[in-house]
Amino acid sequence: MIPTPCPRSSSRTALLDAALQMITESSVNGMTLEGVAARAGVTKGGLIYHFKTKEALLHAVVDRMTDQVDEYCADDQQTDPALALENFLMARIDYAFAIGAQQKALMANLLAAATTFPSLLAPVKRMYERGSGDLAQVAGSAGLALSIWAALDGMVMLEMLNIRQFSETERTQMREAMTSMVRRQFAEAAAK
Repeated sequence: MIPTPCPRSSSRTALLDAALQMITESSVNGMTLEGVAARAGVTKGGLIYHFKTKEALLHAVVDRMTDQVDEYCADDQQTDPALALENFLMARIDYAFAIGAQQKALMANLLAAATTFPSLLAPVKRMYERGSGDLAQVAGSAGLALSIWAALDGMVMLEMLNIRQFSETERTQMREAMTSMVRRQFAEAAAK
């Protein structure tokens, strides 16, 4: 059966969705271009139109993921750098604690793929560079902000790699501690 043609933008979205599902379920090695095309209901030629290689598809997947994190944590309405940083950190905390098991499996499989495709780390590095640049704008808070960000990523990494699964009680305690540190830091900074 020949898949029904889709408009280009929805074909691209369907291909990315299919790739994300396949990577989550069976790793990057288990993801084939043919399998992605079939799952998305797109011809292989339709896939090649959007993504010439498996690596190009993987880059698009990672770009989509980093864009989602950026969108979740963005506060384009806030003009005060200190409030923008506080909002960014609170959003990062929310995001880190909201990452589910499927998202962690996807991230772990993509991280493993970075040994074969090291260029997959470039969008992630850019995301961190953007965030670090934002942190540097707020004097006196960058150290705490970097510490919270590193702690969140460490927690996610431990769970993602199945090194340590935190209980709900531990997760609640960590979240409350980080939230409290951020609020206290910015309340003190505003009082000065």
